[in-house]
Amino acid sequence: MSVQRQWEFVADMNRSGTVTVSDVWLWIEWLYFWPGDGLIYLVIRYLPRAAAFLELSPGKFSGPLSLFLSFGLWIVAVVLLFLAWNLVNRIGGRAAEALMRPFRRKEDEIDPDYRRSSRK
Repeated sequence: MSVQRQWEFVADMNRSGTVTVSDVWLWIEWLYFWPGDGLIYLVIRYLPRAAAFLELSPGKFSGPLSLFLSFGLWIVAVVLLFLAWNLVNRIGGRAAEALMRPFRRKEDEIDPDYRRSSRK
């Protein structure tokens, strides 16, 4: 099995001998298709019967199947990143509150009798 995909990042993607603006689009394409191609590669490598049934081959790299797989995997990655960010933010807020609690003065807390004492 020959793998036709370039897995390592190379700045000069089109092999022109110099990095140009046309390489930027190839960088974006390389990064976008990476998760879908990786999933196809893993199925080919570790589940050869499933790969044969699904007719997967290295020729499917950067194709329509990889396009849809990559899209789905990028959506999952963004959702997981968002959920992790919210979890860390909540935990961080609670931790900061817990760390500040011992240093608060009693005058900083709300006095329930404040309104009654101010109306004389």
